[in-house]
Amino acid sequence: MGSMELLEYIKREQERWDSETKSVSDSSRDTGRGVKYWFCYGTKCYYFIMNKTTWSGCKANCQHYSVPIVKIEDEDELKFLQRHVILESYWIGLSYDKKKKEWAWIHNGQSKLDMKIKKMNFTSRGCVFLSKARIEDTDCNTPYYCICGKKLDKFPD
Repeated sequence: MGSMELLEYIKREQERWDSETKSVSDSSRDTGRGVKYWFCYGTKCYYFIMNKTTWSGCKANCQHYSVPIVKIEDEDELKFLQRHVILESYWIGLSYDKKKKEWAWIHNGQSKLDMKIKKMNFTSRGCVFLSKARIEDTDCNTPYYCICGKKLDKFPD
């Protein structure tokens, strides 16, 4: 597939997401889940839910839109998201697995950030949030905003 076809495909997918998001946003008035805005970067799209909640509340809100709480794949994505967060803190899909005694992304996913996270000496307080300047662990019951993220499902042949 050439780059022009890929760009056209991504544009079509963004338009499809936009129409789906409009209907979700309309219904979100009833649920109080408060989707504020969404956008795509490369082949991944993000929902920013501007309704403060716990980490598990964030995870549930993301699932409501069929978009999981965000797993940050690498340093580039981390920097990109940090440019887009405003003054607040946002939950991401990283939490402490008490059974395994280690930090784990949702769905046990791997990330190129894993080595960096191991060096950060998080204190096993439960869940990780992202702000403009850092990622940090804190109590999972702290109310923060939420980032959901999903790769586009498929590419045309």
